[in-house]
Amino acid sequence: MNKTLRRTLLGVGLGIVLYAVGALWFGVAEIRGSLATMHPRGLWIALAMSSLAYVFRFLKWELSLRWLNVRRGPLHRPLGVRASAAIFLAGLSMSVTPGKLGEVVRSSLLKSNHGVPFTKTAPFVVADRAADVLALVGFCLLGLGMIEGIVGYVWAAALLVLAGVLVLGNRSASHKIMAALSTHPRLARFSDRVEGLLESARVLLHPRRLALLAVLSLFAWGLECVGYMFILRSFPGVDIDLRTCVLLWSSTTLIGAISFLPGGLGATEGSLAVLATRLVTGLGTHAALASTFVIRGATLWFGELIGAVALWRCAAGAPVVSTDEAPS
Repeated sequence: MNKTLRRTLLGVGLGIVLYAVGALWFGVAEIRGSLATMHPRGLWIALAMSSLAYVFRFLKWELSLRWLNVRRGPLHRPLGVRASAAIFLAGLSMSVTPGKLGEVVRSSLLKSNHGVPFTKTAPFVVADRAADVLALVGFCLLGLGMIEGIVGYVWAAALLVLAGVLVLGNRSASHKIMAALSTHPRLARFSDRVEGLLESARVLLHPRRLALLAVLSLFAWGLECVGYMFILRSFPGVDIDLRTCVLLWSSTTLIGAISFLPGGLGATEGSLAVLATRLVTGLGTHAALASTFVIRGATLWFGELIGAVALWRCAAGAPVVSTDEAPS
């Protein structure tokens, strides 16, 4: 966990540097002036939409725990909904790790706090990201002709998910991986762990289950798109419709996801600011950059803050569930 925490702090530091460089490059005074013209209502609505989005993401987490029969095994202490929610929220603190792989910290907390084997739940990160990418691809398909060059990113993302499902979600492919491991003495000792990871991956990447996770991702990302729309509309003279906001937010988030940069830092912000200037009527360069800072603050950094508090509570051994709470 310490290594993951260091990577997260590195991602936070990278974000601060990138934002500072962007503000200095385009003019701190001009960006501050654009922010001053923004109605604060847009930020509050975006924060509310992000909070609702976390509810749908938590449903993905809870469904996955049930599919994996986590609560049926012997546990050190009960894993109720409150405890599960605390661990889920703690994972948000790792959103600025490459590909959000640091969110596997949830599996570490499940093991240390409740005795759930790490390999049983670690594949949730893969299934979660696959569902997110499928949802973003679906949104991008709503307006492929509006942004030149986005088609390549959409197909690349879709192929990545397809390849992952075929390799990790297929039993015959899993057997081939295990057979390959058994031929190498140094790798064979990890075969039990790998087999556990692959077994859980097959459960979560089953087409019907992955489709349900993707539907929940659609709701979550859709709420963030609504929040972005209200942020843009909070700037004077800006005219924007929901479809354009959906395309802007989903396509630039997809670009950030494919980049595998921590939290998509730089890739998401840069592409969003540039495309928003082109597609949003009445939005100047400084207002586009200001709106990008605000929406990323209401989504990525808001989640980081919530996750940091939850992680501190879990890691410090604070009670995340009352002693009389029965397992759900």
